[in-house]
Amino acid sequence: MTRTGRHLPINSSPLENDIMIRSRTSWNVDLAKGLASATLLLALASPAFAVSVINKDTKEHTVTVDLGSTETNKKVAAGDTLQIECPERCGLRVVGSGYGRQPGPDGKLLIDKGGMLRFTDETGAPKAQ
Repeated sequence: MTRTGRHLPINSSPLENDIMIRSRTSWNVDLAKGLASATLLLALASPAFAVSVINKDTKEHTVTVDLGSTETNKKVAAGDTLQIECPERCGLRVVGSGYGRQPGPDGKLLIDKGGMLRFTDETGAPKAQ
């Protein structure tokens, strides 16, 4: 006996058939809810992108972290490295330099001797250590 494309035992009653179909449907819905919940938890638990700003200048600088709806200023001493937790799309700029950068794929930016924010692999930029 075939009902709605599913193979059911020949000797089962219509009531048993309905119970079997409902239990499978209910299990599928529960599985879908569980997978959706797990996906959401993984997305929320994913760590932020860690960015390093290396100050190669001889003086302290203030770095503005632009998160879209909020901005914060963080100081980085001469020769020091600032670690910043950055979501997928954050912007960074050195106060007074006039332009900003988004982190590169290596997650490292540096402040050069002139106080300008650069990618570590940018031409003319000293290599980060």
